[in-house]
Amino acid sequence: MASGCENPKPSLTELVVLEHGLYAGDPVSKVLLQPLTGRTHQLRVHCSALSHPIVGDLTYGQASGREEQPFRMMLHAFYLRIPTQAECVEARTPDPFVPTLDACWSPHTLVQPLDQLVQVLQAAHDLKPTEGDSGPCSPSVCLPEPGRPPPHPATPPETEAQRASCLQWLSEWTLEPDN
Repeated sequence: MASGCENPKPSLTELVVLEHGLYAGDPVSKVLLQPLTGRTHQLRVHCSALSHPIVGDLTYGQASGREEQPFRMMLHAFYLRIPTQAECVEARTPDPFVPTLDACWSPHTLVQPLDQLVQVLQAAHDLKPTEGDSGPCSPSVCLPEPGRPPPHPATPPETEAQRASCLQWLSEWTLEPDN
């Protein structure tokens, strides 16, 4: 939880470092963030609390004196997975943080391949439901740690408590005002 919040609520985010490099000459890391709860500005607050704000975040980041760089906050929904009772809605976009699309980004050290992590996330949907699965988005998947192989797709199905928590989050996230 961030200090200074009027009504702080518990929140949890998984973070995996993908690459290290430079953005407009400044050292940065490209990361994959997976929110496990859904709080307003959660990813931005968590990165700032780690003293590694999102590049271009003028609210939670530190002013660099170069507000024209970058042209936007470097936060992008690369892969979304939304469970519903009827189906699992998934969307994936191309990675926008590549040198061919943004000449300011200059990667120099690959830590974990992004495509490998996304395959782990998508494998959860490809599994056939087993007894006890609560819906088409079961089971839930955690991100592997850097340097470790992705977990075998036969991960245990999500529990009723996890599903209830997810459904609660879905019902709340659209009701919270964006401050």
